[in-house]
Amino acid sequence: MAYFYHNNLRMHYLDQGQGSPVLLLHGLGSCAQDWSQQIEALSGHHRVIALDLRGHGESETVSRPYQMKHLASDAMALMKSLELSAYQVVGFSLGGMVAFELALQAKTTLQAMVIINSGPQVAGMSRSLRWQLGLRLLVIKMLGMRRLGHLIGKKLFPLEGQQALRSRFEARMTAMDATSYKLALQAIAAFSVQQHIHLIQQPTLVISADQDYTPVSMKADYVQNMPNAVLEVIADSRHATPMDQPDKLNFILSQFLLAHEQVKKSHPSDKFSHHTSLQQ
Repeated sequence: MAYFYHNNLRMHYLDQGQGSPVLLLHGLGSCAQDWSQQIEALSGHHRVIALDLRGHGESETVSRPYQMKHLASDAMALMKSLELSAYQVVGFSLGGMVAFELALQAKTTLQAMVIINSGPQVAGMSRSLRWQLGLRLLVIKMLGMRRLGHLIGKKLFPLEGQQALRSRFEARMTAMDATSYKLALQAIAAFSVQQHIHLIQQPTLVISADQDYTPVSMKADYVQNMPNAVLEVIADSRHATPMDQPDKLNFILSQFLLAHEQVKKSHPSDKFSHHTSLQQ
């Protein structure tokens, strides 16, 4: 296992493959291992680095509040420790929020990013989403992490053929430290960089599942405010797209990451503009 230290926290990461670096940032209650199908698909052409965010997976648990910018600082410290001065990032859900912070903090090192089922703010969100966050805290207090994992798993993977995914998600949540989860929820609830996304110049691919928690239209709205962003929609997917539609996602990721490599090798003013909507 590979570890590094930052701000007195020991954090774990996976490092596989060779080529241009790609950093994978997972969602709330998840971990680097949940990127396994993306790591397999991408590591033939890229050096794929998947971080366990603080309090998640094999990284150290946390007991004090933090903000999204601190998770971005963790990711920057990892890439610095690996002596990688240029990389692309793929962020899912919570990891997508971290990626937005990275795009603003690491302007010279972050070359391009992919945002999956996420956005630039949660602060000021709808009453429905605030209620969902509050409900999760109540379930943890009254019933514990296993029950929360069971309830969320049924929403993420409701189909009969997704039992293995449900079981794996529930096991992951059961093993997670409750305090670390609650502190991550608090960081999410306070997160917003909406007012700054017009400053993000890096090529950005925003991917939305057609049945995500937030509608496709919400992603389309913020993409319009970004100078170099495009939107892709993946059909027949809910929030956990990396797990419920890995083949479709991996195809889109590979196209974007390779196109960005080609941009760097040809002309820096070129943009990734190919739109491939997978609706089958």
